[in-house]
Amino acid sequence: MNSTLVTIARPGDDPAIDLVYATVTGRADRWFLFDAAGRAPLRALRAESCLVEPECGDTVLVAAGGANAISYVIAVLARAQRAGASLVLPGDVALHTDEGALRVEAASVDLNAAHSLKLQAPDITMTGTRGELKFQRVEAAIQQLHAGFGTISTVAQQVTSTVGRLIQRARDSVRWIDNDDETRAGRVRMQVEERLHVSARHATILAEGQVKIDADKIDLG
Repeated sequence: MNSTLVTIARPGDDPAIDLVYATVTGRADRWFLFDAAGRAPLRALRAESCLVEPECGDTVLVAAGGANAISYVIAVLARAQRAGASLVLPGDVALHTDEGALRVEAASVDLNAAHSLKLQAPDITMTGTRGELKFQRVEAAIQQLHAGFGTISTVAQQVTSTVGRLIQRARDSVRWIDNDDETRAGRVRMQVEERLHVSARHATILAEGQVKIDADKIDLG
C-alpha cells in the first residue's frame, strides 16, 4: 500500500490544521508513526473518538496540527489485516476480535439483565480463584458429571435423592445421627474383615423365620 500522506484540507481553511490520509508505519508508546510527505506530521496520537486501535499498514485519517501542535488519528479508514481489530475504550477497556473470536479486557465486567441471560455454546470453560453462586431455585440436567474436590462442607434442612444404583467407597466413615436412623431394604448383607461391635442400651432382633448364629465360640451373658 502507498504510504504517501495526502492533504485533503479544503481551500481557504485554516492552514494550521489539515486532514490528511496516512499509512501507519510504526508505533512508539502512544505515538503512531507515519512517512513524512509535505506538511504531514511524522507522528500522531490516537484521538479519544477513534475507538479502533490503528496498526501498522492501516490507512488512517489524521488531523495534522501546526509545528508546535499535537496531531491526532481521528479514524481508521482501511485495515491492512482484516481478520482482527482492537476496539479501545476509555478506562483501560478493550474489545479484541480475531478471525471471528471476541476477547474482552477490563478490570471487571458486570452483566445486568432485567429479564434473562442465556449462554449457549458447545464448550464452556470457567476458570477463577474464587466463585460464588446465589440462586433461589436451580434446576440442572447433566448426563455425566466428573468432579474432583479437596474439601466439601454442606448445610441443608432436607435432602431427598433417588438413585438407580449407589456405590460409595471411603477410607474412613463417621456418622452422627441425633434421632432416628432407619433402613428399609429387600436384603441387607454386611461383611466385616476384622471386628464388628454393636453397643446399645436395649437391642431387639425379630425374625419371622429362622435366626442362625454360627461361630467357633459363642459367649452369652
